[in-house]
Amino acid sequence: MDLTIRISKKGTRVVKATELHRALGLADHHYQTNVRGWISDVYQFADGIRKPVGLQDYARSPKTKAGIVHEYYFNLEMARLVALSTKSKVKQAIATKLSKEEAVFPDRVQLTTEETLELMEQTRAMSRLSCQVAAEERHLKAYIRRTGSQDYWNKYRVENVVKTTMEDLRKQLSERGQAYNRSHRVRELLLRYDPYECVRVGIVDHYAAQGYSIPYALELGRLAREFAVAMHLDVSDDRKGEGLFTTPADTEVVRQLQRAAA
Repeated sequence: MDLTIRISKKGTRVVKATELHRALGLADHHYQTNVRGWISDVYQFADGIRKPVGLQDYARSPKTKAGIVHEYYFNLEMARLVALSTKSKVKQAIATKLSKEEAVFPDRVQLTTEETLELMEQTRAMSRLSCQVAAEERHLKAYIRRTGSQDYWNKYRVENVVKTTMEDLRKQLSERGQAYNRSHRVRELLLRYDPYECVRVGIVDHYAAQGYSIPYALELGRLAREFAVAMHLDVSDDRKGEGLFTTPADTEVVRQLQRAAA
C-alpha cells in the first residue's frame, strides 16, 4: 500500500490519482475511465453531499493536459471518499491511512474550547514583531525542507500567506497619505497599512511551519485577526525590549513563538 502524501503549491496535502489507483489495486487500463467517474461522482463531503469541485477538492496536473493519460491531484478528503467508493479489497486500509493523515493535520478548523483559548493567547503574543519574525523564519525552514531550496519562497509566501503585494501596499499607503520608504519590507508596510494583518500573517506562518495545510493555517489566521480586533491589541516592535504599548501575554507562549527556526 504505497501511497505518498504530497504538498501542493498552495500548501494543501494531496495524493496523485494514479498512485491512489495503483494503491487500491485497480487495473491500470481502467484508470482513465475510473478517474473520470471519480471526479464526476457525488460524495458526502464535510460541507455537504455534492460533486467534487475543481481547484478545491482536486486539480488536474498541468504537465499532463496535452497527454493521453491525465494526472490529477486529490486532497485527502476526496481521496478517502474515492477509496471508499471503489470495490477494492484494500479500500478500508487506504481510507484509514488517509483518515489518520487528516486527523494529524486537518484541513478544516474545528477548535475545542481549550484550543480556542490557546489561539487567543497566541494572538496576544503574535502582536509582538519578535514572534512574527521567528514564525516567518520557521516557515521558511519548513519550506526549504519540503522543496529542497529557497527558490520561489517570496512568491509562494506573498501568494499564499500575505495575500497582497508590496506594490499594492505602497499604492494604498500613498492613497492614504501615509509615509513609507522603498527599503521597507512587507511586514513594515503591513504594520503601517493594517497592524492586525501582521498578527494574521504571523499565525499563518506559525501553523504552516508545523506542517498544517495553508488553507487550515489561513483559517486560523483569520480567526486570530478577529480576536486581535476584538481585543484591541497594540501591535508593537519589542525586539529592543518591552515597551509601554507592548500587549501583555503569557510569558511561556511568547517564548515558544519567539523560538528560532530549527
